[in-house]
Amino acid sequence: MLPPLYKFSLPNGLNVTYGQISALAGDFYATDQPISDGPNMADRISRFTKAFSSLAFDTTRQPSEAVAILETAAQETSEFVKAVEKGQDPSEVYNTLPDVTVTYQAITWSRESGSPGYLGLAQINWDHFGADARTAYDAGHFAALAVAQQGDLLMAYATNAFADHFLEDAFSAGHLRTPRRVLHSNLGLADLCAKKMHDEDNAIGLQVANPRGATWRAYGDKRYLDSVNADNRNHAFNALQISTAEIFTAWKTGLVPEYGKYRAWEEAPTLDSAGGNQELAPLFRPDGARRLSLQNRRAWSFTNFYTYATTLIEIAAGDLWDYPIKIDT
Repeated sequence: MLPPLYKFSLPNGLNVTYGQISALAGDFYATDQPISDGPNMADRISRFTKAFSSLAFDTTRQPSEAVAILETAAQETSEFVKAVEKGQDPSEVYNTLPDVTVTYQAITWSRESGSPGYLGLAQINWDHFGADARTAYDAGHFAALAVAQQGDLLMAYATNAFADHFLEDAFSAGHLRTPRRVLHSNLGLADLCAKKMHDEDNAIGLQVANPRGATWRAYGDKRYLDSVNADNRNHAFNALQISTAEIFTAWKTGLVPEYGKYRAWEEAPTLDSAGGNQELAPLFRPDGARRLSLQNRRAWSFTNFYTYATTLIEIAAGDLWDYPIKIDT
């Protein structure tokens, strides 16, 4: 096995670790055709391959663009590490760091047609949510297994690192039951509402279970490194280990699992468990209904008489989404 900080030399000259590839996947490198929108397996694999190629093979913007993104992220990480060493809670630290969205957008805004910048990708990012994240991982993992079968273990690992981003999303509470496809509109107001549900579920957490019968509470994103998320991190780590082990086995033996029946999913929370009865009522249901009370997060009462604009105005008028987000006011 490779050391954790081993740097892959991608075909376009970019030198990055497994974790850096995974971090760049999807959020920074994708196309305007989400993987999960593909009508069949072959098309989804093709979409994944194009997304990965924009990071690994493109020479019109790479490696300088990805280096600039990683340098910006490293500055944020440096401040984060300093604060955590002082004993601050990881999620608290994240909420004190400057927002680098404008910087990321400035780095990526001038891409050619078909390759959205940072904010453009965020508006069509349902590949990172629910069943769509599973679809995206399955396509990417299959592509990586095929490379391993052909005998190129390092490129197979690099390809799988890109796919693993979507596997990691399957352990983030805010990515499990948020109806991301439903919450999408050209004006972006629905997408902002999806972000509010994402933040709420990540912060408060969801009780989940995996197919093996293990149960735990999952948090996500800014709370990923908090102590309360230790069990969830362990399950995610196990899933990533399984994912890379399947790549190695395919390289060594030529044998691959059946498409979509990958062992990593045995570790991941089931969508049914996340979407079931929770103490935190969902902000939005899959049918588009919204929680009647934005303030009473325990009340499972819903309404269809709302607008995205008024929802965002009501949220902005209060402090319920300020750090720390709690289930009770």
